[in-house]
Amino acid sequence: MTSQYIKLNTGAEMPLLGLGTWQSPGGEVRQAIDAAFENGYKHIDCAYVYQNEKEIGHAFADTVDHVIKRKDLFVTSKLWITMMEPDRVKEGIQIALKNLRLEYLDLFLIHWPHSTIFQDHDSILPLNDQNVPIAGPSDYKTTWKAMEGLVDDGLVKAIGLSNFNTKQMDDILENCSIKPAVNQFETHPYMTCNRWIEHCRRHNIGVTAYCPLGSPNRPEAASSDNPVLLDDPVIQSIGKKYNKSPAQVCLRFNIQRNIVVVPKSVTPSRIAENSKVFDFTLSDEDMKAIGDLNQNIRYYNIQTIVNGKGVPIFANHAAYPFNDPNCH
Repeated sequence: MTSQYIKLNTGAEMPLLGLGTWQSPGGEVRQAIDAAFENGYKHIDCAYVYQNEKEIGHAFADTVDHVIKRKDLFVTSKLWITMMEPDRVKEGIQIALKNLRLEYLDLFLIHWPHSTIFQDHDSILPLNDQNVPIAGPSDYKTTWKAMEGLVDDGLVKAIGLSNFNTKQMDDILENCSIKPAVNQFETHPYMTCNRWIEHCRRHNIGVTAYCPLGSPNRPEAASSDNPVLLDDPVIQSIGKKYNKSPAQVCLRFNIQRNIVVVPKSVTPSRIAENSKVFDFTLSDEDMKAIGDLNQNIRYYNIQTIVNGKGVPIFANHAAYPFNDPNCH
């Protein structure tokens, strides 16, 4: 059996497979957590903006140190963009810990490099009259300094980034006392991100892939012109060769690149299926065939309407990471 962990630059082991909890309704996330533990998952990926951490905390209260020991569980959460002012960072992790009913996190990420203003805890995304997020005053470099303090306070074992492009990563690396342990971003066979991943490896920063299955259940999928990753004939053909589903092939592709995957599901049968990715190995030929499918398709791309046209909702923010194609 192949390794089921990567080793972070902190020395900690991070499970290569985690349960993603984005779009998991509060009433369904409990069964998802239960199904994950029943199928050997030891990594749960959470975030404040998913608005279900309280429900996840209820599940943890009934299972941690009963079904799974806390030391064997790896929990990630993320600092939301309204909480990036340095004097709000500690409050951000304290909210996560309270909601998740934990004493510490294994990993806490800055969710995005761009910030918005803070209005109140009920305002997840403050918008102006043009339906565009109201940019905040925070510089992610000062946010990172406050994140480092969370490690010193014993509230988190490791800190990292999410959606930071290579230039933004370098900004952090040039101004940090504690190096980021992880950068989480979208990557899958239709967006392989080879240059971005290599930049992370060069600096001994682990990579977590969100949307590793192409996010087929995202809200705009039905109206999107983008091809469906799991319908790709190459993926399907390789799946038949190994008697595996297209989803298992896509997950295995990233795992063999030593990339952590956090597929989202609330369906117990899919959670079980997604766990069966350590009992086969894709050949070099199949890995190349999958890698050659790259089309630089970004599935997670929330848009708003500006002057009658759909644009990425944060595109006008100076720190939006995807405006410069040379940096990711």
